[in-house]
Amino acid sequence: MLKIYGFQSYNTLKVLLTAEELSLSYEFISLDPTKGEHKTPEHMKRHPLGKVPVIEHDGRHLFESNSICRYLASIDKKNLYPEEIWSRAEIDQWVDYSTQHPGKWLAIFFFEEVINKKFHGKKADQAAMKEAQEWLDQQLPVLDNQLGKATFLTGASICIADIITFSYLTTTEVTSLEITKYKYLNRWYGEMKSRPSFANANSKFQPLM
Repeated sequence: MLKIYGFQSYNTLKVLLTAEELSLSYEFISLDPTKGEHKTPEHMKRHPLGKVPVIEHDGRHLFESNSICRYLASIDKKNLYPEEIWSRAEIDQWVDYSTQHPGKWLAIFFFEEVINKKFHGKKADQAAMKEAQEWLDQQLPVLDNQLGKATFLTGASICIADIITFSYLTTTEVTSLEITKYKYLNRWYGEMKSRPSFANANSKFQPLM
């Protein structure tokens, strides 16, 4: 039995979307970060830093959301992460791009405008957000250009790169960052959001506050 441990976050969303797209049978164990349930000795055995998501499968634990997505898509043998080497390299390319570039700066917006405000009662660091905006102004057009060439990031079929990139971009729904000016990115985002997997995954989350 596959178990997924997590709470409402874009990293947990990646894993749930992957499991839903693959139609996997799983149990979602929701941890409450406001009660420190991710820092209990029990969970620290699953993740050495007490973070989420973590999966438990066949008695073993695996953490790091992108690695979990790759694992789930590999054991299911569907087209989210095909075995052909070049196809995997292309998918990994966009996973790494989205994680190391726009994902990094989208996380800044989310931290400053949501986490700092909701959990720490602090105002957003405007200098940090200005820097993030400047980088995103360079990096989001790359995604927009790629999605102008095909329905999904690597072609006609959805893959884990789409799932991971989309999960980062869901932060724009609770921050001041806008993506509507990017024609193809905005089209793709709407299509990703309308997939049954998103509604199913999102239904697992409990409000953080």
